[in-house]
Amino acid sequence: MKRSFLIILSIILLTVFTTCALAEKPLTALFDFSEELLFATSNVTITGKAKFTLDGEWFKTAEIKYIQDGDRSFWDLKLTSPKQDGTERHNGYTVIADGSKIYVMEVYRPGIYKTGTGTPQSTLLRKSIQLDLMREMFRMIAEQTEETENSAVLIEENSDNHDLRIRIEENASPKLNLALNLFAQYAARRYFHMDYDQISELHMIPMNAYLTVTEGILASTKSIALKHAEVNIGKDQKGQPEKISGDVFVLLHTAKDGDRNLGISFHAEITDLGKSHVGAFSPAEYNVRLAEGAMQIENIEYSEVDEYTREKLIEQAKAAWEQAGYTLDPSAYGYSYKQNGRYCTDLNDVRDNLSLSCVTNVAGKILELKNMGNPWQNREFDYEKPCPYPELAEKAAQKVMEYLSQVNPEDSKRIKHLKVQCWMEQRDELYLEFCEDPIAQDWDGFLVVVRVKPDWQLQYYSCFSNG
Repeated sequence: MKRSFLIILSIILLTVFTTCALAEKPLTALFDFSEELLFATSNVTITGKAKFTLDGEWFKTAEIKYIQDGDRSFWDLKLTSPKQDGTERHNGYTVIADGSKIYVMEVYRPGIYKTGTGTPQSTLLRKSIQLDLMREMFRMIAEQTEETENSAVLIEENSDNHDLRIRIEENASPKLNLALNLFAQYAARRYFHMDYDQISELHMIPMNAYLTVTEGILASTKSIALKHAEVNIGKDQKGQPEKISGDVFVLLHTAKDGDRNLGISFHAEITDLGKSHVGAFSPAEYNVRLAEGAMQIENIEYSEVDEYTREKLIEQAKAAWEQAGYTLDPSAYGYSYKQNGRYCTDLNDVRDNLSLSCVTNVAGKILELKNMGNPWQNREFDYEKPCPYPELAEKAAQKVMEYLSQVNPEDSKRIKHLKVQCWMEQRDELYLEFCEDPIAQDWDGFLVVVRVKPDWQLQYYSCFSNG
């Protein structure tokens, strides 16, 4: 969840970061402020909105609110995108982090929340050795630009309030484009598990083959180049930036679609430095209940597993996912651990950019399978209209039962019938969510999501109740 939020927010803030890198000496302090805001500020509130276009056509709007308060944080992301019928799709989520505990509420699943754990973080972006190198690269560009005149960079300062207007034209600095490409690849690897060292241009496909425009941009773009950027920065009485707005146009060099134009219009406000507050998560405050199968993370226990058990768990997870319609690369690697009496195994397939999880009980029964990177997780399913493909749904239900007989024979004998609870279709892909019909009184956690078109592939499977 957090990765989409950080990608969008980072685009806004990094735009300021890079424009400052090309600026002259009066703006070096602004460069330092941007760096400190991203990596060293532990108490701040940021709100903003960004509109994204491809070749002039709108494909997404994001509204953001982010609050950092020590190792507690609150981030809310609202997404709007056009549907093919002319209406709009609304999606998004709210995430609250309290140290290592994470609580997630999603727009398309109202009334419930999920839980998770992560590394405590007290700043917007987490430092790393590679990210430090990125920062040093931008700083080097700034220092070199200070020593030479650059007609492609225009800086205007208001004499009354010292607000700034920065404009960067195409070919302002070849080193800037190189730095932006390295950062884009770094972000794709960090948040989307895309390793460009394993991606060949020969195997890239056209952008319209993907479910969404965003996915097409990520998967089909070889490199990027800045065409034009104009950023306006408003300062408070102390001379610190508090309002940022602008327009950025980036040229996408794609493998199969030639050059495409990505446009980003944004505005953001930085407020409550040192005064921001994030309270402890309260389900009653958000009128939500814990999702079925989710754990009360206040009582999570974690431990390592021995090498023999780890190998067996990874072998079981790979077999379950291959039976679910996936062809894993032989070099796909896995990691297993024990959490609250259950074994958790994460698989990563770099070749196909797959991140898959498998949860079993101590007896080896599979309780959950989840494709962590699949687009169905961030889509709006239709719970009201019946699925318009009853024959496909019936065949998909049969395949689910066949799969269930392979991975959990005891449950396949108990479950008599599956019904489509909701569905989602975009372009040439159809996703169906199945639940048991009727639901047994002592069984409230069986759920399956499958992709039916263009081919059958399991996306999510859960049967926690008897685990």
